[in-house]
Amino acid sequence: MSRWPSLALSALTLWAPLVSEALDSADVTGQAEQARGWAALRAMDCARCHGRDHDGWAAPSLIAAVREGSRERFKHYVLEGDAARGMPGYRSQPLVVAELDAIFAYLRARAVGAIGAGPPAPGLGR
Repeated sequence: MSRWPSLALSALTLWAPLVSEALDSADVTGQAEQARGWAALRAMDCARCHGRDHDGWAAPSLIAAVREGSRERFKHYVLEGDAARGMPGYRSQPLVVAELDAIFAYLRARAVGAIGAGPPAPGLGR
């Protein structure tokens, strides 16, 4: 029985660098996706209605919408719009369709406080 702790420690020592590298890689991948989402929001000029930091102005806060609603609800409103409230649908915009997950990832990171407003900075905000 006394061998188990030393075997567990050996396994942990062996795997720790690999786990750390995988987490770092996931962090970089997440930041790249968030950066693409931020860039798509800027390119589509969502700030003109949703505010400079997308936290509300003439239209509701995108940060609150992501925090309080589901991903499916977000997808529906972005792609189909809400004509009664003046929100156009963006299904015909290739950039929005291609980067919808990245847009959601950026807004979700903002909503949970993982990053601040503006472009995600590499190595910061987590």
